[in-house]
Amino acid sequence: MIQGRKLIGKNPLDFRNAQARQPEIVRSVQKDAKYTEELTEDFSDLLRLTGSRSWIKYNQLCKLFAEISYHGFASINNLQTLGEEYTGIIQVDSAYMHIPSRLLQLVAIILEFGGDALFVRILEKLEKYIKDNEEIVPDAKEKLLRVLRILYFSPQYIKALHKSLFYVHSGKYQISKRFTGLNYVLIRHWLQPEFSLYGYKILGVITFLEVTVSLIINAYEYWKEHKRKKLENINSSSRRPINTERNANSEKSEAPQCILCLDSRTNTTLTPCGHLFCWNCILDWLDERDECPLCREKLKKSSVIPLQNYL
Repeated sequence: MIQGRKLIGKNPLDFRNAQARQPEIVRSVQKDAKYTEELTEDFSDLLRLTGSRSWIKYNQLCKLFAEISYHGFASINNLQTLGEEYTGIIQVDSAYMHIPSRLLQLVAIILEFGGDALFVRILEKLEKYIKDNEEIVPDAKEKLLRVLRILYFSPQYIKALHKSLFYVHSGKYQISKRFTGLNYVLIRHWLQPEFSLYGYKILGVITFLEVTVSLIINAYEYWKEHKRKKLENINSSSRRPINTERNANSEKSEAPQCILCLDSRTNTTLTPCGHLFCWNCILDWLDERDECPLCREKLKKSSVIPLQNYL
């Protein structure tokens, strides 16, 4: 029984033994995602009424606003989300004794749906600080910037590894729940159907192997590209006069870079969410994933716009 923000009539150990398993949590998340997608479309349609300029500028925020509104409304009113109600689960604190506070739930919601954008913004600030800081020696600056470029792609791998751990051991599906210590328990755990979870464990192992292989391949490709550029720099330095080399390196450092190929942007292309890439780079990326590499906004090839006379 739930009274106020406390769980009454149960020993904490009982709730610990009533942890929600992979099927209930996954179905709840999928159900909530369906409703937030519908809410996103409604917000987008309302925004379109304000004019095409406003729609282009703010449409990418509709999904974030819909997700925070949907989950925030349930949290503020001490309600289950529709997905949680559908699967019969509730959120509890790390001690399995109380319904978590509204503040803790809101922190989890912000981390879950705005964490990627916040992470990218922090990396952008760090990148600007490193580039503008003249006290950092050039070699150290180059290495720090290289680390930041790698970190830009780290969230997708971290999420995939975290998901594989969930499939194998259950527990927390979202990284935000791990940070805040929130757990899911079944309200009517005595009605929990008995069936094998080995399918999820196998899926977790496969996901882990897939991410590991992908990391190894990408690391090898990055090493090859770095080695190739290093050789090109050595060859070019031996052929060109010193003044010409300095001018060329200066121009290259000032040219805007593509976050995908880590080289000077060519045929600059704009996404609806406001990010710039090389034309070929973003199309190759969209062959594998239908999302922006930086903010993870849903993206299609038909939405990207090549810019004329733009560096």
